Formats: sequence, structure tokens, C-alpha cells
Amino acid sequence: MKALIFFLLLSSVIYGCGKNRSTEPASRDISNLDWYIWPDRDALWIDDTLHLPPVSIDDLPVNEPTCGWDVLYGREDQKTTLPATVEEYFWNKNGNQYGISGNYKGVSWFFTSLNIPQSLKGKRLFLDFESVRMRAEVFVNNQLAGYDLIDGTPFSVDIGNYVKFGKMNRIAVRITDPNGNFNWRDSRKFKWGRYITISSHGFGGITGKVFLRSADSVYIDDIYVKNKPEVTGVDVEVQLDNSSINKENGQMVYEIYEKQNLKNMVYRGEQKMIAEKGRNQVFFSIDLKNAKIWSPEEPNLYTLKVRWEGENTHDLLDKTFGFRWFDIVVKGDDRYFVLNNKRIVLRTSISWGFWPVNGIFPIQRLAEKHISDAKKLGLNMLNFHRAIGCNMVLGEADRQGLLYYEEPGGYRTGTDDFSGKWAQIKLLRMIKRDRSHPSLIIYNMQNEIGRDPTPFDIETIKKAHKLDEARFITYTSTNFGRNLYDGKCPVDSAGIKMNMVPYSHDVQYYGYWDQHHAGGPGCYYDGLYNSPEDYLRYTSNSKEIVFYGEEGAIGTPPQLPLIVKEINSSGKQGWDGVHFINMYDGYDYFLKNKGFYSFFPDMESLITSMGNVALYYQGRIIENIRANNLVDGYVVNGWESEKIENHSGIVDEYRNIKGNPEILAYYNQPVYIAVKARNKVIETGDTSLVDFYIINETNIRGTYSLQVTCTDSSGVLNEATYPVDISGGTEYGQLLTDGFRVIPHSPGYCQITARLVRNDVVAATGRDEIFCVGIEPFVGDQSIAYSDDSTNTVRKMLSSTGINNCKQSSEDDVPQGSILVTGWDPPEKISRNQNALFDWIMDGNTLIIIKNAEKWAHYLNQKEVIDYRGYVVIGNVWFGGNYFVKDHPLFKDLPVNCAFNWEYQSLALYKRHRIGMRLEGEECVVGVQCEHKPELFTAVGIIPVGRGKIILSSLDLEGAILSGDKSSVVAKKILMNYIEYGLKNEKDF
Repeated sequence: MKALIFFLLLSSVIYGCGKNRSTEPASRDISNLDWYIWPDRDALWIDDTLHLPPVSIDDLPVNEPTCGWDVLYGREDQKTTLPATVEEYFWNKNGNQYGISGNYKGVSWFFTSLNIPQSLKGKRLFLDFESVRMRAEVFVNNQLAGYDLIDGTPFSVDIGNYVKFGKMNRIAVRITDPNGNFNWRDSRKFKWGRYITISSHGFGGITGKVFLRSADSVYIDDIYVKNKPEVTGVDVEVQLDNSSINKENGQMVYEIYEKQNLKNMVYRGEQKMIAEKGRNQVFFSIDLKNAKIWSPEEPNLYTLKVRWEGENTHDLLDKTFGFRWFDIVVKGDDRYFVLNNKRIVLRTSISWGFWPVNGIFPIQRLAEKHISDAKKLGLNMLNFHRAIGCNMVLGEADRQGLLYYEEPGGYRTGTDDFSGKWAQIKLLRMIKRDRSHPSLIIYNMQNEIGRDPTPFDIETIKKAHKLDEARFITYTSTNFGRNLYDGKCPVDSAGIKMNMVPYSHDVQYYGYWDQHHAGGPGCYYDGLYNSPEDYLRYTSNSKEIVFYGEEGAIGTPPQLPLIVKEINSSGKQGWDGVHFINMYDGYDYFLKNKGFYSFFPDMESLITSMGNVALYYQGRIIENIRANNLVDGYVVNGWESEKIENHSGIVDEYRNIKGNPEILAYYNQPVYIAVKARNKVIETGDTSLVDFYIINETNIRGTYSLQVTCTDSSGVLNEATYPVDISGGTEYGQLLTDGFRVIPHSPGYCQITARLVRNDVVAATGRDEIFCVGIEPFVGDQSIAYSDDSTNTVRKMLSSTGINNCKQSSEDDVPQGSILVTGWDPPEKISRNQNALFDWIMDGNTLIIIKNAEKWAHYLNQKEVIDYRGYVVIGNVWFGGNYFVKDHPLFKDLPVNCAFNWEYQSLALYKRHRIGMRLEGEECVVGVQCEHKPELFTAVGIIPVGRGKIILSSLDLEGAILSGDKSSVVAKKILMNYIEYGLKNEKDF
């Protein structure tokens, strides 16, 4: 009864397979019926013969449920609505929740029942699927009616010969999930019996909505709204299918309405035609002179209604679109992107296509947040990366105003005839599905291919371009390993650069320069900007589009409090909920047990501080490429994190921005003064040079005054005014002046601000800051001893801080002073007996361990001085990890109650030796976050021993101090603070 009532409800706007129908013959959403899921664990599937479309149902085997049809429909174990995945409900049913161990592989059934009215008899009847993964075998009333293997793409099943009109009908979909990945790698070849399958995410289910569609014998199957260089014009291509044996006279009617006001018709046109038997391609051009243009700033949308009015049949189909034009312009020696005939520099991020709970598709609220986050961060585009996108997200991009770049995922794993054809079909289906979205501007066939195109690839790009000649399509966006063009994207013509531009049918091998630098350094550091001719991502290549396709992975943790709150509110744990809850509990235990909640107001503030590290790095490099003016696109690596890896996402899986969005938004604003300090961490009295650029996408031009002011805690240090001429136009980044000298007098932050002024009106502002460290001459170093290894690194480190009058010591020669700084390994043979060193510490002295912390922790554990349970190496790149520090004398005059950001660049970089220790009983001063581990660790701790103490530090002070970098002054200051703290009693602070 529920199904009958639902079926009889009219829907004015229904989404399905890219088709929106508003009058009879209608498409009705059956996704919200009561569907059920049953994993058929006994089903055989590994040795199946696979079939690419087109498929003849009569030639296929019929695979019934192993429990039998009646038992299947008697099961109501797991009720759901669509879309849904097996992993959403059955993750870890094998008893193992860890990592990917709880995944389900194999066959599952998704089934429901619905009444099909007698009034539909004589109509064409279809089930339209938005997407499934991976193989779908569609049964109607226990009869095989449809089959499809191309995951993530729409397909339709003609069910007219299988239904019972006026009665309840059984609908069952047999889904086979044979394999898949749970990370970013779409390069792995998966086997299904004797076949290679193209790589995709390892979730199984009906991953889009399902619609029941009825139609007359002549019906509209597809609409493509094709944009043109004349921005207010579009060409419309309509596919009209005639399944009868006779042709039919009729006419096509075209009506355009404003999307936000469907009563306001702004255009009407019609053309008479004859619907020939079979497939008819109909073309119509529309020029709407007063059209409101679609752009990220003003995302004006329209609805095109195409109506077939035949002698005996009729149909209507809607399509949402926007008037806009994206292209590549060649002007003199320069080549650049334009949107609506204005230059645009693309700033985007790679989204791997992971979502919470079900794993592979969003709910509406998260799709909205996915887009609004990007806009809040100041990005103007996102990428569907290594995984096909979904209509819901593209619809939100259309509505909110965000550009999109799309890859089908897995194309590069189609290496034999069968899988290659599979990959080609998936790419072409993706293009046909998405080609009317105004937000979508670039297709890429495959990510990080390591070879030039084959004849098959060339054939494929031509077929893709024929389907959508109005968009730019590229062969690959890649990283150029050493064996590919000597590790560098060539500046001359090359097969690897294959592309096709809008409305040109020639395959090109020049004009698009794209190289990945996927790994990040851990945080922003001074070597990333050295001068106007020497900085990260500098280019002089003006003759091509320069596109940095993956940049700077820096791993940071998810916003656990927000995630756990949402899980508790929804009650849905899905494939990843337990993991996030465990992480939250582990973090909470550490922060409580170690007393960090006294220094961070809550867990969210700590996580935000760590997220800021990645946002600041990405912002400063985006500033680099914008100042350069020749770079046309920059891609943050990456967008969303998920539970296995990809922690370099700047939002988490629930689309919570990990840090303060204002940090990245500042560097993405359309106009400002980029203030670039060449050295951001220096010793007081040292000099840093500062350069000034205008980032100018608003066409400021003419003569202005650049007013620069430098201040620190002592007041104004320096001021200057420079006359500058602003070019404007397409020169979006311009150097205004360079070499401004800054010599801070006081420790702490030094601020450099700039204003662009004309006639007392401020046109743009900008800022940067320098962190200054004061190193005072050390007094009382006769109380310090040191023990060293054969490299004498401890002696060198002490000497670099001005400590020279200390004496060398060893475990058997305990110093008479109160401080021993050690860099030697502890004894390998451990005796539990107390020795002279520990007697000396217990008498009120301090041992400072600055090397080999993990070995010392093991030694101290054996001596029963501390409870130590191993260590972890802090992850890097898309795994990631970082330090965080509380306010403590060990970090006097340094930033505290924060993560290690650019101020701590000498220690936070991935190239440093970075570990975290599991300790109990110490006072933790510096904590460690590592990858997706559900716990936090200690990097610097104070261990009470009798009346004395041990300062145990795993920070790579050696690597930092001996590097000679100016920024190592922070590491020197930390070492001096260790010693000063060891010399004094707590009451002296």
C-alpha cells in the first residue's frame, strides 16, 4: 500500500540519470521505498564471465540468490533507502574493525517491492540507475532484466516485458563487489578471476538513486546544452528515440526559465520535425542577448524545458544550465585561461571521493558543505580526483558557484583490450552525464600516467571530445618520475602533454604544462621564498598553460569533536564511525591525563592549531604562484581526509575545515599586497629583506603610493613610501618593490604592513610577520657537563649557543655540577641496580637527554624510572603528524599553546628525525599527533627522579642547530631553556 501511494504522488522535479521530467510520461523516484540488503556470502562470483555493454540478456547466466527467491523476500534484516552500500551496515561483521579488515567482498542483494498501476500498460517502462558499484544484475519478478558493469555511471533497464501491471512487483539487484581501494591509489590493477578491472573505491552497493520511468513510444532520452564563445548563446542537442515501427510528425518546443523563478519564461522556440524510427539527433541554437551570465561570483542558472509534441505521443525533459564560457587564450607570447572572456587563475584541491558512513556518496547537507567550504577558503574550483564525481555535488557547484575538474578514476589501469574498453566506456558515460553542468570546465583522462599515449588513448580522447567539444580535455596530470622525460615536464611538444581545446578537433601535444609535486615539507619554511627570482613554483614559461596539478601534502588530524557529535546525533557509524570515536577517546585521554586542557580550551582548538599548519603553507605557496603571474592553476593536495590515509586533506571526511578558514582565504582574496619576508625566523639584530607584490584580479591600474611600516614590541622600526605603477589587465601578479630591510630589536613578532594609496583612498593592503628570538650570553656554564658520542655533536650544539666552559663527562664520571647534557647511547647491557648517575640525579641534579630519546626511554624503563611502552615515527606527506606545545619554562619566549607551525620550522619539517613516545609518569611539555593513530604521544617530557629530574627530548635539535639555517635560532633557544630550567628550581620561575 505504501508503495502504491508513493508511486501515485506526482513530482514536479525528479532527478535521475541526468533526466528531470515534470509531466507524464513521468519518472518517479523509488529510492525511498523500503529496500533491504542481504550479503549473499555463499554466492559464487570470482570465476564469472564479464560483459561490457551492449549486453544481450538472453546470453547471460541467471544467478539467483543462494537462499532462494522466497526466502530472500522474506528477509527484512537490514532495511534501508537508496543510495546505500553494504559497508554502511556490514563493515566489520567479520569481527575486525581495524583499518580495512572489516570490508565485505562478494555478492549482496538489494531488493524491494512496488505496485505498478494498470494505467501504465502499453507504455515503455524503464528502471533508471544513477550509479552502482560494481556489477549490477537487475531482476524483475525473479527474471533477469538488466546487467551493467560500468561503476559510478548511469544506465537504464527496459523492464516492460517483465512487470505485472496493477500488482506488486519484485525488484532485486544483485551487486558484486570484487575488489577496490580505500586510499588515493587508482593505479593498482585489481583482478576479477581472469579479468583486470579498472581501479575504483572498494564499496559495494546501489550508489545513486533509482527511478521508475514510463514513456510513450517516442520520447526524449537526453539533452545536451553546449556553451559557446558567444557567452549568451548555446547550442542544444536533443536525442529523441522512436521505438515504434512508424515515423511520426511533430515538433520540438524549447522554453527557458530562470532557475530561481520557474514562472519567468525568458525564451521560447520551436521546430517542426519527423521522428524517424530509432534514434534521432535534433539540434537547435539559442541566443539570449540579455542572459544573466553564470560565474563563481554570480551563479545564475536557467532551466531548459524541451517538449516533444507528436501526433500520438508527447514527452518533456528538463535540463539545468548556465550561460558561461571557459577557454584558453593565446595573446602574444602568453597563454592563459579565461572564464567569460576574463582571465582566471584556477585554485583548487583534489577530492578523492570519500564520504562518511557509506564511504562513496554524500547526503545533500554534506554536498552543500563540500562546496561552501571551498568558497569559504577562497578556492574557485575543486577536482574529482582519481574517482568519478556525482551529480549531487556538481549540482551544488552549479548552484553555489564553484568550478570543477573531473577524472573518471582508474583509466590508467585499463591495460588490456577488455579493461581498456571498460575504462573508455566509463569516461564517455561520465562526459555524457555531466556535460551540461556550467561548473564543469576541464576533463582529465587519467591521473599520473607514466607513459606517452597509445593509439587507443588517442582514439579515446577524440571520442571524448566529440561528445563534448565545448570543454578542455587533457590526457594526464602527472608527477614525472625519473624515467619519464628525465623527471621534468618538457617545455617542447610531447605525447605526455596531449590535449584538446574547445571547438578544435586537432589533437595537440603542446600548450599545457602540468607537473605534480605531491609531497609537502611539513610546514612553511623560509627557503620557499628567497627573492623575486627564486621561490617555490617560480616559472618563466609564458607560452603554455602552467598547471601545478598536486601540491604540498601536509597531514593533519580530523575535527574529532565535531565528527563524534555528528555520529552521536545521527546514530550512524557506518564504515568509519568507530575509528573516529576511538581517535577521539584516545586524544581525550591524553589531553586529560597530561593536563593539556589547562592550556588548550578544548580538543577542537588543538586540532584547529594543527590544521592551521597546512592552511598557512598552502596559502603562502598560492601567494607565490599568484605573484609569479605566469602560473595558471594550483592544486592543493588535497581536499577531504578519510580514515585510512589522505590525511593531507584540508577538510575532514565530514567536510569540517581542519583549521581557521580565514588563513587560506586571505591568500585567495582577489586583490591585496603580498608581503614576502625572505627570512621569517631570525635572531634579534639580524636582517630580513622583504619584497612587495600586488595580487590584482580587479584591474587596479595607474600610479599609486606603496606605504610600508615595520613594527615590533618596541614600536615603529622602519617606514618607507614608494611610488608604483600598476599595470592591471591580465597582469594579476606584479612586483612593486623589493629589498626592504627589517632589523628587529626585540624578541617576539615583528609586523610588516603595506597599503596601496591614491588620493588618500586605500586600494589594497597586505601584511607579513617575522618571529625574532633573543639569544642572551649564558652565565654559569661551569655548572654544566656534557657527554658525547664520537661525532661531538653535543659539544658543537652547546658551543653554538655560547656555552664553552663546560666539561665532558660519562656515566662513570658523574659531574660535580648540576646539569649533564647527554648525546651518547645508554648502555646496551642494562642492570637494574642503581648506579652513580641515578644517585646524582636523585640528589637534585638534572640530566638532559637531547639525542637517542627512544633508546634512553627504553633504558629508563628497564631501570624502572619511567613507564615506557614504545615509540612511533611521526608520519609525513598524506599521512602526516606534528608537535604541539604547552606554556612551560622549557619554551620560554617561544610560541606556546599551539602546534609547531612556521615559527618552529627548524624542527617540524618532515626531513627531521621525528618520533613520539608512549610514556606514563612524566610531565609532558610537547605532545605528538601521528597519522590516524587513536592516541597522542610525548616528544618532550620531564621525569621526576628523587629530588632531581630528567628532561627527555626527542626533538631533532641536532639536525636543526647544525643545519646552520637562520631559523635554527629557535632550536638553540629551546636548548638554552632546557639548561636554564635544569639549573633552577621550579619556584624560581
